[in-house]
Amino acid sequence: MNTADSSPLVTVAIPNYNTGNFIGEAIESAILQTFTNLEILVIDNASSDNSRQIIADWALRDDRIIALNFDEHVSSLDNWNRCLKHARGQYIVFLHADDRLKPKFLEAALEVFSHRPDLGYVLAEMEYIDERGQIISKSQFYNDSAIIPGLSEARVNIIGWHSVAVQMLIRTECMRSIGGYSYTDVMAVLQLNLGWDVGYLHTPLVQYRQHQKSDTSQFIKDKTMIMTIYLTKMLILNYYLPPAGSHLKDLKRKVMEWAAKTCLKLYCMDVLGRNEKRLCEEYMALAKGFWLEVDRTPLYRFLEKALSEPSWTPQSLGKAWLEEQPATAASAPPYPLPEGSEPFVPSGAMEGKPSVAFT
Repeated sequence: MNTADSSPLVTVAIPNYNTGNFIGEAIESAILQTFTNLEILVIDNASSDNSRQIIADWALRDDRIIALNFDEHVSSLDNWNRCLKHARGQYIVFLHADDRLKPKFLEAALEVFSHRPDLGYVLAEMEYIDERGQIISKSQFYNDSAIIPGLSEARVNIIGWHSVAVQMLIRTECMRSIGGYSYTDVMAVLQLNLGWDVGYLHTPLVQYRQHQKSDTSQFIKDKTMIMTIYLTKMLILNYYLPPAGSHLKDLKRKVMEWAAKTCLKLYCMDVLGRNEKRLCEEYMALAKGFWLEVDRTPLYRFLEKALSEPSWTPQSLGKAWLEEQPATAASAPPYPLPEGSEPFVPSGAMEGKPSVAFT
């Protein structure tokens, strides 16, 4: 436990808005961290459900919990910046109020920082969970844990994407030096990549919840997410590249292709699996707006045919696509590490031991 005068090493920041169904699980996952020198900063963004009472009840159980309630509702990113403003830790993780940390997340990430204190952040892999907290799937983007050069990670995130805020233990001073979150959370990650090397843990140490009321689900319905990410990447390429990263400007066409393929692979497959055919058609049109030649790809042609079927489930649609276009080792993660990466063995995260073996 921390006294009122002590400064915690880590801030677990939990921005909340009307997440009463899940906020208790998020707080509990922070309390159960094996690393204990932390504060749990819960900032409520003018919730109208029972969130505040749940937060207050948890605060009575653990004096590391600091609950700040705001009556003025602001955007999600502005509430995240409230967290950053009030954080006292040298490191910060933004834990979505509907997600969970596994017990060794902080311990494993801090062990990497102990070897490389100059990193901007350490990112751990995640498990996808449903509304009941049951595991749906696990993610592993790279085939090994490693220290990755920042510009190499920037290239990966510009032509793809594999970073969510809850996965990242960030050096607070780095986050403040870029001005916190502006425009999108994607902007912040790319700015961190352009300034600092990063650590990657291939073990799933966080749990990301998928449900119909999440911000992500709402952004999918109005097509905001893909358009915002695309514009953010172009903004980075046009105005934010340091001299050492000027070669990344050549990636603009790849960003257009990535956005088009993402419309099909993630969003069209998602909404058509729920039989939202009109939304699928809108995403297909948007994909052509990003990259006209996307209609020549196998997935676009598959979706054209799939739209004529009376109904689908996510499982039947995914199975039909795999039968038409079987996955190959090169087309699916885990991918090889970027050039210049330094692999290491995260024995602490994987075996319950506190050490990380660097090669």
